[in-house]
Amino acid sequence: MDELDRLILQTLQVDGRTPFTEIAEKIGVSDTTIRARYRALVEEGVVRTVGIVDPYALDFQAPAIIAISVEPGLIDVVARQIVEIPEVSYLVMTLGSYDLIVEVFCRNLAHLSSVLKECIHEIDGVRSTETLMISQSYKLAYRWTPPSNVGSEHCR
Repeated sequence: MDELDRLILQTLQVDGRTPFTEIAEKIGVSDTTIRARYRALVEEGVVRTVGIVDPYALDFQAPAIIAISVEPGLIDVVARQIVEIPEVSYLVMTLGSYDLIVEVFCRNLAHLSSVLKECIHEIDGVRSTETLMISQSYKLAYRWTPPSNVGSEHCR
């Protein structure tokens, strides 16, 4: 991935419907170049074009991160069941104090409580959970672009 690819990605992350001709004009290359680069990024699996839903616009006002401890040997079994819960938007296995980290979007606290009690706590192998309510998002992953000098970047 070079600087041209990063510029294409950054432009599309602001507005995924930006025409290739507009991107080409902004960057100073031909639209054929943009089209070819975009196609290559898609074929390599670097980028996917998807519609992003804003849960707040749909009145889902109780987002939360749920940290889950799982009985030994059952992480994959538990994860496969959690993936099926409609409120789950993100699920990862971690190597820290918790085994799984889940992001959920719920309409309100009652809905969140229901997801915890009736879905997550009912899964065999779930040992414990800790729920962290999200009060504000500062950065959303769909705006992430790889840095140009991986490894040489450091916190400021």
